[in-house]
Amino acid sequence: LLGAYWMTKEVAGMKGEGTAFPSPNAAILAYDYGQVGFQAKVKVLPSEKEKYAQFGGQLFETTVGRLLFNTVFPSDYPFINYAIDKKSLAKLVDDLILRYGLEKIPDIMDKVKNFGFRYVTQSGITWSLDDIRIPKEKDAIVDAAQKKSDEVVSHWQNGLLSEEERYRMNIEIWHAAKADVEKLIPLSLPKNGPVEDMLRSGARGSVAQMTQMVGMKGLIASPTGETIEHPVTKSMKEGLSPIEYFTTTHGSRSGLASTALSTAKAGYLTRRLFDVAQDVVVGAEDCGTKEGLMIKRESASGIGSFLAKNINGRYLAQEIVGNGPDGSVGAGKVVYKKGHFITAADSRAIEDIGLEGVLVRSPIVCRAGRGICMKCYGADLGTMKPVALGEAVGTVAAQAIGEPGTQLTMNIKHAGGAASAEGDVTSGLPRVEEIFERRSPRNPAIVATVSGTVVEIRQEQKEKIIIVAPDLEHKKAGKKADDMVEYSAHPRRVPTVKVGDTFVKGQLLSDGSADITELFKYAGKEKTQAYIMSEIIKIYELQGASISVKHVEVIVRQMFSRVKIKSLGGTECSIGDVISEADLEVVNTRVKAAGGEAATSDPLVMGILDVSLSRASFLSAASFQNTTRMLIKASIYGAIDKLEGLKENVIIGRLIPAGTGFKGSVKEKLVNRYAPQAGEVAEDTRIRPTMSRTAE
Repeated sequence: LLGAYWMTKEVAGMKGEGTAFPSPNAAILAYDYGQVGFQAKVKVLPSEKEKYAQFGGQLFETTVGRLLFNTVFPSDYPFINYAIDKKSLAKLVDDLILRYGLEKIPDIMDKVKNFGFRYVTQSGITWSLDDIRIPKEKDAIVDAAQKKSDEVVSHWQNGLLSEEERYRMNIEIWHAAKADVEKLIPLSLPKNGPVEDMLRSGARGSVAQMTQMVGMKGLIASPTGETIEHPVTKSMKEGLSPIEYFTTTHGSRSGLASTALSTAKAGYLTRRLFDVAQDVVVGAEDCGTKEGLMIKRESASGIGSFLAKNINGRYLAQEIVGNGPDGSVGAGKVVYKKGHFITAADSRAIEDIGLEGVLVRSPIVCRAGRGICMKCYGADLGTMKPVALGEAVGTVAAQAIGEPGTQLTMNIKHAGGAASAEGDVTSGLPRVEEIFERRSPRNPAIVATVSGTVVEIRQEQKEKIIIVAPDLEHKKAGKKADDMVEYSAHPRRVPTVKVGDTFVKGQLLSDGSADITELFKYAGKEKTQAYIMSEIIKIYELQGASISVKHVEVIVRQMFSRVKIKSLGGTECSIGDVISEADLEVVNTRVKAAGGEAATSDPLVMGILDVSLSRASFLSAASFQNTTRMLIKASIYGAIDKLEGLKENVIIGRLIPAGTGFKGSVKEKLVNRYAPQAGEVAEDTRIRPTMSRTAE
């Protein structure tokens, strides 16, 4: 990447700048004879090759480096006339995949890699402490922040601020100071120097590392996870004082320890995610659902808009009607029909229409009994073409969420003012675990149990009280008209409503993390699913490790896939049994066909660990956790394993029902050639625990 960037960038004042050449080969020849530099702006008359078609035979401005870089691409690929950095290289690869297909990419990328390695050896890029400079304005920023901090401390000493307010304000002041210094770093780097090349290309390093070297180290986290409010204002180049050096050892040591521990944590999270989603395989073309998921314009974290990115490769669940003022997309005109597959170009066009949200098919609304359907999943994220039958999308989702998990633990840099002595403002990997395992958060947000109006908000010694007047719905439930509902919260919780505001049942009345079980009970399934997805995506976005929402949707679908039996009807279920919605549907369909009464159930939201252990397959559940318990339970019940998932087939060495072994594939037909015919008992397709034979 560094070699490609160095070769494709322009540098003013290079040898041969402004020279014109009759052909690309003539320009390259002039370089070979030392008449022109790699990075000099030159004018070239294009040849008749297809790659130069965009210039219409006219002189165009470029560099010899770019002419050479373009030789590695197919002869019909449009000429690349810009500097290649990390982002533009990623876009370039996407475009190459669309144009030439995945099978031709390795060969092209190999040529790009060899080109980069060859020319980076000629770049002369080295590293020296003199290549980075301390910004002149830094001292003024630090002095101004110190004055503000002293003022806050004096207010605290005079009793105008609580200790917690002083702590929070101090942290905000120093975070802002470090951010101001960080903005100066790129401007202070020597122009076209090696460090600027490394930084701008995205090949190595970040502004955050430069800030520690020549800006200021900033605030450090203590061993307890609390932010130490006295900042380290010096940089590594200036050198630290003994007390500053001592303070930074906390950060260094906790960084090393958390890296070691977090690798194990992230690995275990990946394993649980895989276990819960391993049997989610694309098994049908269309489940026929009428529902959809609304993808909003604003992102979960509020940073930027990812509408085009998030709807790319989906199927529309509702037609899109234009509302543009120009004639091209007139109001009321159907631009895209329901069921349309959204390509990258379509997604950009839809974003330009200016809609607040788009209703698309989603794994969450899929009605397929086993696995997931092609229309609800949409595009395979590797090729951006409709997903193939037999694709193990659950496994891909687990890997996609788990892999960046290690990055989420490097959470030493607390958000300004969000660091808390009690550590109740969680983010990073612990928060991801908390959500996926449906754990109750510490000091949760207030979830409204009724709809109504806020009457009073009172701050007491150890809690905050929000008093509300419920609406008619609550009164109809047999409560008195003058019954008020009181909610108490931790004093640190900040109400998101004020006196006189109306709210609906299930709405969050304060900041903080909601208890998912409570949210599910009062806000319902859809709002809880939306909350889980936005919370997970927000964590990844804020760490700069954005993942596709689709992967999260696959896991969330599993969390909501279980029901608890309420009444038996004519089925063989037991009251209180936790089974999958798909299995209940199969049982009920069979009972109804025989003229019996269907069983009823209550929907559940479960943590990924509990979902994995409530599987119908005892082999899969026992191989995960609580092995002895799961096997004893299976043998007492005389459980039968139908070998429908991936794990249970791997355990006994059969072909897995995914990929090339998917039902109907050539390999599957070959394996089943000598399988028992209809009517025969296929003993090899099910496993019974040996202990259950005595019960028979």
